[in-house]
Amino acid sequence: MTTRLLLLFLKEPLPGRVKTRLASAVGEELAATIYKSMVRILLQQLSGLEDCHLRVCYAPDDAHDAIRFWLLPEIMDSPDIDLSTEDLDFRPQGGGDLGDRLTRATAAGFEEGFQKIAVIGSDCIEISSRWIHAALAQLNDRHEAVIGPTPDGGYHLLATRRHLPVLFEDIPWSSPATLATTLARAASANIPHYQLPPLPDIDTEE
Repeated sequence: MTTRLLLLFLKEPLPGRVKTRLASAVGEELAATIYKSMVRILLQQLSGLEDCHLRVCYAPDDAHDAIRFWLLPEIMDSPDIDLSTEDLDFRPQGGGDLGDRLTRATAAGFEEGFQKIAVIGSDCIEISSRWIHAALAQLNDRHEAVIGPTPDGGYHLLATRRHLPVLFEDIPWSSPATLATTLARAASANIPHYQLPPLPDIDTEE
């Protein structure tokens, strides 16, 4: 069994439920289509992910079948997506704000015996399997956490080698202060961390 876990946070791609800021500019139907395309590109980018279990954390909680029927054919039938379904599972995100859901998902992973856990969403399609491996490699004796910034003040990846709920508590999610507040939490808790180079995310028409 691998000791590394990648958590991919996704939503059921329903119009009006995904890419809502983008939808205000392009419409809900097109925004949902763009969301599905971004997830497909991300799965392509994650091709070749080795020695790392992939867990799709989905919302809402009753979307289990819808998520599987959407993603499994993409993974199994697409020649340009190379991911093992043997190292893949699906879990509901559960209730609460994003911090609650991240805390729950990472806690479950460490309780299951994983030693390094990374979390990503679908807004950054430049994340690749090599990027994930590079991030996890920084979780060593010097760094307990790794964070990858985005230009809008958020982050595209967060990885830890132990359960660190303080990084998810009282964070202003989806705001220009998300990254700064997270880094301040790490500093106040004396958590040594490494910052990856920034990657862009896609959340608006721009």
